[in-house]
Amino acid sequence: MSNHRKIKKMSRMANLTLGFSFSSGLLRYSLFSALIIATFAQSGNAQETFYSPKVDSLYKLVNQVCPMDSICDNNMVFQCAELVKGDTVPVILCKDEIGVVDHVGFCFLPDSIRMVNIPVIQFLEREMLTLLVTKDISAILSAYRNDGLLLMVDDAPMGQINMQNKGFICSMLKDCKGITLNRVEKDYSVTIYSSNGHRLSFSFPADCELISGMDKKEQEIRLAFQLQNHAANTIDSLIPLPDRRYLQLLQNDAYRDSIYVEKGERFVIPQINNDLFYFKNDSIYTLVSDTSLIALSFSNALLAPSTNHYTIDVKHRMYGLAAQDYSIDSRDFNDYFSQGFERYFGIETLEPEHLSGTLILYNRDEEFIHLFYVTTTLNDLVSGGKMMMELYSNIPQHNIESLY
Repeated sequence: MSNHRKIKKMSRMANLTLGFSFSSGLLRYSLFSALIIATFAQSGNAQETFYSPKVDSLYKLVNQVCPMDSICDNNMVFQCAELVKGDTVPVILCKDEIGVVDHVGFCFLPDSIRMVNIPVIQFLEREMLTLLVTKDISAILSAYRNDGLLLMVDDAPMGQINMQNKGFICSMLKDCKGITLNRVEKDYSVTIYSSNGHRLSFSFPADCELISGMDKKEQEIRLAFQLQNHAANTIDSLIPLPDRRYLQLLQNDAYRDSIYVEKGERFVIPQINNDLFYFKNDSIYTLVSDTSLIALSFSNALLAPSTNHYTIDVKHRMYGLAAQDYSIDSRDFNDYFSQGFERYFGIETLEPEHLSGTLILYNRDEEFIHLFYVTTTLNDLVSGGKMMMELYSNIPQHNIESLY
């Protein structure tokens, strides 16, 4: 572990045990803070903590027949012989880097396939394990109808009789020989192919609350705790190299024939995009970061890892008027959001003492965004000082267009 990671981890843990300041006195957030703090104060086989009540309930059901309290690894697969008569179930238990359990499921796929779309695969793992441990099948069918989830076996809806046949479900998943995962507009369709010739198919909406198993408040709590306590594995992020196929020369009298834009995509409106700007010196391209090119430098700093490192002061606006203040190093920020998110940025003001803009982090797999209102100064921008970000997190995609 790098010194940067060790120092950040120790610092964040110290901040965590001191507690948090909320501008709203909502009991829910204060109690959850106390719960997490208590977790770090304990040792040995301390009671586990969870962001999601669904994961908590599933963990407890499995734990009654296959004790998991002694599992310390962050990602562990173990064989449970008591869930299905005459068979074993590979159960996966995942914890985040601060030790909170954030996933329990039926691990029926190898890691190479699980990594293709982790949120969706974990959703399927969680649903299949829930089906095996739940006795009230009518409650599951009702939940499927409410959530818009359709489960089929060999092109026929999976009825109550098949759902009660735990051995059939378990053997089909354990004999999985392949999987297809497709996304059509706002819906997922997944088919699992079993070596015994059967097919298990799922269709469900690309909804962040359904896929994560958490409502908006629970997702925001997880983000706040994880973001504050995340430490990048490496000190410096890799500076992106341009794809020269998409480079266009910008007309600029001061920098004639030396500034290029790599055109990206827009988010809802043209002004919010992910265009990157480069200086060309001979055949070498470097990201623009110059006081004479404020707009280009500001946009680059928010869209790509920079040689400048910033202290980011976050005011996290949460559901129910709660707000939480915390600080994070830009290296940790960039590393945390490096997987699963598309970045877009739009400039609002360019006064040297007040640069401002909107940063969008779009999670396409679960159809939500994190929205940041960013402010800084020109001096901080080019020298690596402070940035302020007002964060509105976990906004479902179907709410996005109303923002503009």
